Amino acid sequence: MFNIKLYIVKHLKKIKIIHSIPGRIRLKLPNIGNVPEEFRKYDDFIIKAVKILDGVNEISFNYVIGTALITYDTHKVYEKKILGWIEDIVDISVKNLKFIEKYAENNLDFVVETLEQELNDKVKKYK
Repeated sequence: MFNIKLYIVKHLKKIKIIHSIPGRIRLKLPNIGNVPEEFRKYDDFIIKAVKILDGVNEISFNYVIGTALITYDTHKVYEKKILGWIEDIVDISVKNLKFIEKYAENNLDFVVETLEQELNDKVKKYK
């Protein structure tokens, strides 16, 4: 089950900005359209992780065209900071992949709490 997550995480490393105006970024997410419907239920975890960064307002995915739209408060955060944060999320996910594989099936809450704590510690460098 979690092999698809590794695939997704690896492809998140290849994101590109396709449109940007202050307060709004549209990112191209290669191959996101290939993510099976049953794995899209994890979108909420990704959204929650990105929104840990103060100033990120909303995130939505479009699987048909393979993009993500992020809106943000320009007084709190800027494009480069958001992209750096997404890269940190991917790095933390990859680093913890074995932990996720080992515990997520039976104790998803434990995995989520552990990763959220690590993300909360990491986001402090953005203040």
